[in-house]
Amino acid sequence: MYRHSRLLSCRVLLAIPVLFALVVSVSPAHAKNDKNSYKNCKSKNAKHACNSSLGESVYDTSLNNTYNLVDDGVSHGTNALNSSVVVNGVNISIAAFADTKNVYNEAVVGANLEKISDQWAYGVTNNDEANYYGWSDHAIDNLNHYSPGSDNAYYSGMTNVERDYDFVLLSFDNAVTLTGAGFSWIADTTDTQVSVAALSGVSTLTSGVSSWSDIVADALTTASFDIESSENSGYDADFTFKEAANYWLVGAYNTVFGNIGGYVGNDAFKLSAIDFSTSQGSELNANIEVSAPKTLGTMLACCILFIIRRKNQAFQL
Repeated sequence: MYRHSRLLSCRVLLAIPVLFALVVSVSPAHAKNDKNSYKNCKSKNAKHACNSSLGESVYDTSLNNTYNLVDDGVSHGTNALNSSVVVNGVNISIAAFADTKNVYNEAVVGANLEKISDQWAYGVTNNDEANYYGWSDHAIDNLNHYSPGSDNAYYSGMTNVERDYDFVLLSFDNAVTLTGAGFSWIADTTDTQVSVAALSGVSTLTSGVSSWSDIVADALTTASFDIESSENSGYDADFTFKEAANYWLVGAYNTVFGNIGGYVGNDAFKLSAIDFSTSQGSELNANIEVSAPKTLGTMLACCILFIIRRKNQAFQL
């Protein structure tokens, strides 16, 4: 009776891998839509079928969230705990920065975050903006360069002003991973890039003496990405970050953040939305799925050994 019960237990254990494989194959515990699935966004009525950065801010999953700057509003500042803007339980605040402490200085200082309109969303004006002549005023851009003989030099009365780079800082009260951004307008539809950085803190950014190179050197991770036309509306950029942080910089293409071969000096856009991830659930599930077979393997090995020994004993008898 004792041997019979042990043999029955082993037969049950031998069947467990099959059951386990079936459970893993059909379980959608951490399944999520591909963040690049903009092809399903044919209209505003398709919010449930896509994950676009622009008008579909209602579409969220437990892993991915879209922060629409116009629909959800903006709270100015670098401390998200003071923000009244909450997206899926995460407080968000925004501030603007540019390297415009002096016209011949690369030091980064605060700039003005500008709501252009409900249609065009947000841009930035910096300390040199009043002297800037051009069609991309109020955009987040890297166009503020007054070369001799240019319209900017003529209207401002200055020449050889260093190029200015506008950025916005998004502060979150929980660590998040940026997965993409939406733009209502870009200056060059064939060659516009965005630079992004994750920061562990804002002391270097807000010091008033740091350059973008100093800020990048102190960053957790940085990269640049192409902005492309969305099949739904507007323009989008997909990010490939794996790191999570409370502070993220998003701004006009600057090669110190990552050189992807784009032209510098024609990058200007208006920011309308940010996509971000707040959960590491898929990683936890992956660890569970990997560790479970190890335990089963040990139990199965014991059962096989027991069966072999039992057969040997029967043969000897």
